[in-house]
Amino acid sequence: MVKGNQPKLLEAIEIAFIDQHGVESGRPQHAGRARHTGAIVGQIASVLSAKGIVDPADWPKCVTIGRIDSMRVVGDKESDLERRYYISSRALSAAQLAAAVRAHWGVENRLHWILDVSFSEDASTVAKDNAPQNLSMLRKIALNIIRADKTDTRKSSLRLKRKGAAWDDGVRERMLGIRSIC
Repeated sequence: MVKGNQPKLLEAIEIAFIDQHGVESGRPQHAGRARHTGAIVGQIASVLSAKGIVDPADWPKCVTIGRIDSMRVVGDKESDLERRYYISSRALSAAQLAAAVRAHWGVENRLHWILDVSFSEDASTVAKDNAPQNLSMLRKIALNIIRADKTDTRKSSLRLKRKGAAWDDGVRERMLGIRSIC
């Protein structure tokens, strides 16, 4: 996703879509609507070629630029229009862009939920210097180690597997693929 931390890129993409306003044949679009956790989410995805828009010196592999306009309706309340811009190293259709963005957010939401439930990440009060980022990275490493452990055939939750590794040296050694030398 292109954000304000890349102001030249963001401006170039915004201008490109403004210049294409009303030129439907030049801007493939895909509209979709889905129900998600009690809300109806509507999206319109649009794509353009990055050629002549994105500076190849800065973004040499960029092939496609995209825009997704989305709106949520929960009950009677309608959200404001949300507009996000993207770049891609693949030549995507509007439908492919929409699917890629949905898949990405599905992974992000699933990971965040697991980190919060299993590791109580949102309850962390660590806020000094690089500590929050460092702890977040360590939690993700631990989560990947737990998920990669195929030797445990029990159907237990990630939280229980994590606790088992914390309480039992043998479980932890098995997960890490090491053996004690003592």
